[in-house]
Amino acid sequence: MSSKLLNFINDTNKMTKLQQANDALHLTNINKDIIFVYTAPKVASTSIVTTLRIFGLDKYEIIHIHDEEMLNVLTHIKDITINELIFYNKHIGKNVYVIDVYRSPIERKISAYFEKIGSYHFNDKDENINNYNINKIIYRFNKIFPYIALGDHFIDKYNIPIPEKFDTVKKCLLLDVHGIKYIKLRLKDSKIWGYILGQIFKINMVMVKDYESTNKPIKDIYNQFKMEYKIPINLLNEIMHCKYFNYYYSEEERKEYYDEWIKKSCAPFEYYDLKEYKLYNEITLENCHYDFIQSDHYLDEGCRCKACSIKRGEIARKILRGISVNERIVHTEAKNELIQKRVIQATRINQQIKQIKQTRSRDFKNILSRRNL
Repeated sequence: MSSKLLNFINDTNKMTKLQQANDALHLTNINKDIIFVYTAPKVASTSIVTTLRIFGLDKYEIIHIHDEEMLNVLTHIKDITINELIFYNKHIGKNVYVIDVYRSPIERKISAYFEKIGSYHFNDKDENINNYNINKIIYRFNKIFPYIALGDHFIDKYNIPIPEKFDTVKKCLLLDVHGIKYIKLRLKDSKIWGYILGQIFKINMVMVKDYESTNKPIKDIYNQFKMEYKIPINLLNEIMHCKYFNYYYSEEERKEYYDEWIKKSCAPFEYYDLKEYKLYNEITLENCHYDFIQSDHYLDEGCRCKACSIKRGEIARKILRGISVNERIVHTEAKNELIQKRVIQATRINQQIKQIKQTRSRDFKNILSRRNL
């Protein structure tokens, strides 16, 4: 173990805060392996979280996190990092996995832009954005294009040695560093995620699509944007030099990506310089009304009560049979549903008992009647 980790372990104050964070996340007293889905936003991490919860919550505890700000909101503990929390759980004897996803750059930028398009970029309700002129939406996007959805957690945040290139044959990286297993996936390979993750976690699973922009209030303008958007050629050329894009995509894949987008390109566009973007961001932050963590973010919220577990099992069986599922596993709804099922079952049993009693009474009367004859 590195000297950096040893120093972290010997910091009593830090260890106390990490224990408190573990308590807040309900990780302290569990006897299960822990999966940190530690990714940037808008890379389909929610689908991974929901899938792992539906098929593996009996074996694994799943924590979904994007950054330290989100960690602070979830735990109310300051001055700790996600990496420290990951190392801490390994230190106290947990088996720890960490998952990250790379999403192709233009698609990720579009998705990130629309995630906060109303509350952040236009200070309006998402439903109202559907009525905006599409050219206005595109213009704003292009002006801030270089500054949207930057970075990669696996390379920038994890602070681990990485291979020279992503394995485009296996479609996955699986690294063991200090006893922690790090998994890197690409969204372009999502059709085989179920197989890849199923093999790693020893779970029979099928990936579940969750929290897609096409199902949100802004879906109309989002779909129109995807149909009409043409990328300025200078922005496309800059994407082709992105270090993350060149790490995760092979030369052939990069060429295919370029060929796909060059068909949907247009004349160069002058975007904001850094100073202009900082002013844009400052004004936008003052006006925005963005909720940090959405309450309806997951198809499966991860509750372990009996009602949610029963509902989770029902949904898992449907998915494995190829049945499309739009139901959410929400505690209050699952509890009410289980109560209703029990009431129906009790009513059915009472009716059966009543019918049996009536039948026996009728048979007894018939016997008495025959005896009297």
